[in-house]
Amino acid sequence: MQHFIEGFSVIFQMQYLLYMFGGVGIGLILGCLPGLTGSMGIALMLPFTYKMPPLTALVFLLSIYTGGLFGGAVTAVMINTPGSTANMVTMLDGYPMNKRGEGGKALGIALMSSVIGGLIGCIFLLFATKPLATLSLKFGPAEMFMVAIFGLSCVGSLAKNTLKSVYAGLFGILLGTIGMSSLGTIRGTYGNMFLMDGIPMVPALIGFLAMPEIINLAGKKMMTDNNGNHSTGFRAVLSGFKEVLKRPVQAVLCSLLGVVIGIMPAAGAAVAGMMGYNQSKQWCKRGDQFGTGIPEGVIACETANNASEGGALATLFVLGIPGSASTAMMLGALVLQGWNPGPKLFIDHEDVIYMAFSSLFIQQFVMLILGLVLCAFAAYIVKVPTKYLVPCILVLTLLGAFSNRNTLFDAGLMLLFGVIGWAMKKAEFPIMPLILGLLLGKTADNELLRTIESYDSFWQIFTRPIVLILAVASIACIFGPMLAKKRKAKA
Repeated sequence: MQHFIEGFSVIFQMQYLLYMFGGVGIGLILGCLPGLTGSMGIALMLPFTYKMPPLTALVFLLSIYTGGLFGGAVTAVMINTPGSTANMVTMLDGYPMNKRGEGGKALGIALMSSVIGGLIGCIFLLFATKPLATLSLKFGPAEMFMVAIFGLSCVGSLAKNTLKSVYAGLFGILLGTIGMSSLGTIRGTYGNMFLMDGIPMVPALIGFLAMPEIINLAGKKMMTDNNGNHSTGFRAVLSGFKEVLKRPVQAVLCSLLGVVIGIMPAAGAAVAGMMGYNQSKQWCKRGDQFGTGIPEGVIACETANNASEGGALATLFVLGIPGSASTAMMLGALVLQGWNPGPKLFIDHEDVIYMAFSSLFIQQFVMLILGLVLCAFAAYIVKVPTKYLVPCILVLTLLGAFSNRNTLFDAGLMLLFGVIGWAMKKAEFPIMPLILGLLLGKTADNELLRTIESYDSFWQIFTRPIVLILAVASIACIFGPMLAKKRKAKA
């Protein structure tokens, strides 16, 4: 605690405050642009940290990370396009609110949820770093396989028609297995070298989620169905703050879930947001209204994905194991500073790391200030006629897909997925289970292969306590909603 408290006296110096405002601003802007994420911002800024002192480099990169996690929620709410995978569930309730003319309120809910999730993640990072990181060491291939299965168990609850959800999820898993497996086998590429690493997530997200909505917007004069009163400006955003503060229990529970998922290597903020949404749907009284545009849906995702930052950073600093692309970039920055990744990192540089933790607390309030300004102006997008808005969004999406790997193939892939997504929407097949399958399919496939190689029999994995707990939780996620529906039908 001594290093942490002393850190505030250092962090409040003008140079660190400027780096925090600059970093959070970069993260917010990059997060808002489809295809450009906070992790990409960290990658772009990495060379500039080479000659920086270690604390300055950490503060700057952590600020970009913090801003990037929320930035994607702005486009998820306003144009149904998540800036990153972490915000893909936010649009399920955020965008319907925007279509009703409540865009400013939805952005306010997302911002306050992000700040609360980030603060709770920081608290756990401070007090539970070592125990949480020790727990992550117990996650082998079998445990990670069950984590993926646990995530995939949400598929049935993401839409009203369970059968269509399962079919969409299976299609996503099939797409997720395209490319080279962990054993070196090439599948589903048809000789195309651009698919060797699998389906790239950025073109897939933009194609399946954004393009169908762009096609629908092209046939309208205005973005929203409510052409009268719109919730715009600072007052609208502040009204969203109040909605979050009315639901403290949900915000805290989803944040705690996000922290736990964040410590799991390779799980990441996207899985945290998805699990927070799924569990909230089962816990909340208005669970049957999720997806129609209610505050609880936005709170669930944004608190969980921002809280996962604390868990991911715990495994990074204590064990040297990055839990996401962003933390992997930060690990690269530490290596550039001459630090050795691993448990010794935390022991040798404990003072600098705890000062960086101090900056994380301040960054949440910096994000609150900059995010409030961004949300207040972003809410006015609904008043722009679609004849001007659609071409601009289309250009941004094409650039976002192209910039993923600087290849036209990704832009073409995005358009193909856009057509498939539009056809699925017309046939009333839900898109989110497909995205979830695509996101977790490759992880489940790779970990299953490693598990089979590690054990004489697959069933031996159920002798491990963590595997058993995750298996029971997965079964509960699958059958829980079914039992709830039967009880409501009888009532």
